[in-house]
Amino acid sequence: MKKQEFELFDKIYGCYYQAVRKILEEASRSPVTRERMEEICQETAFSESHLTIVPKLINGSWSCLLSSDDGKLFSSALSCTDLSFPLTRLQKAWLKALLSDRRIRLFFPESEPDLLEDALKDTEPLFDLQDFYYFDQYRDGDPYEDKQYISSFRAVLTALIENRVLLLSYGGKTGEPSVMEAAPCRIQYSPKDDKFRLLAVKRTKRGFTIPYIFNISRILDCRPSPEKLPESFHPEKWVFSRAGAEPVRIEIDGRRNSLERCMLHFANYEKHTEFDEARGVYLCSIFYDPQDETELLIELLSFGPVIRVLGPETMLSQIRERVARQHELFYK
Repeated sequence: MKKQEFELFDKIYGCYYQAVRKILEEASRSPVTRERMEEICQETAFSESHLTIVPKLINGSWSCLLSSDDGKLFSSALSCTDLSFPLTRLQKAWLKALLSDRRIRLFFPESEPDLLEDALKDTEPLFDLQDFYYFDQYRDGDPYEDKQYISSFRAVLTALIENRVLLLSYGGKTGEPSVMEAAPCRIQYSPKDDKFRLLAVKRTKRGFTIPYIFNISRILDCRPSPEKLPESFHPEKWVFSRAGAEPVRIEIDGRRNSLERCMLHFANYEKHTEFDEARGVYLCSIFYDPQDETELLIELLSFGPVIRVLGPETMLSQIRERVARQHELFYK
């Protein structure tokens, strides 16, 4: 008997299929280059997704979707320019459940969650958030229902989306407000702390030069400036881990969708990934805050044999110690 697989969202709705969909839609309007396909992957999926998607489209198992006369410009083999998908009943149930999450209103204009609630009024939520107990999460998370917090978060989000300078008043450790300008790079969420952080670069007389991690709950006031960020500013190039923290280097062999799983699992960390063609493995450097070291260590161990930790030695010694302790307890 054939085994049935039940998935919450069909894979065709995932970010990899969305990246391919956008490539095909654009390629149906005008030919695209390999570089443009890589850009679309980085915009739609994870920053490393182009390492697997683009080669499959150009000369791999998905190459039937594109056609090219010179190997440089690629057109869609499909005649349709709109490849959007409808929502399933299961997806609607999932979305209805998400609407009960206190954080959801941070990402929408004021009235939109209510409109979504109305659109899904006849849909039963897939689950109740009260069914989950987070035993490893601090209880002093961000005040997601506070009006000032919501206003600050939305202002940060707008500045990120519109690529604008952010004007903000920030209450640091001393409590004294500091007024400054910053270039927002990304928003980071800590499941353990239940807090959002803004990773941004503060402006000085020499331009945007000081990387800084802001707790969004400490932003007293902020708004996007009319000023656009300069084209020379590249958010992805800035590293926000604390000084002296050496990145964890791992080798991913690609088995059991390990690359995709790692990119999803470590999405809240800064990382750099490249493909070693000679050995057929992916090399990933994960940058982290030293206070998150234990959490990262446990996450790495959860992947088992599909990844190999290469360094630094401090992390390797902790892994050896934990594995030895587990072996001793198991075979006691």
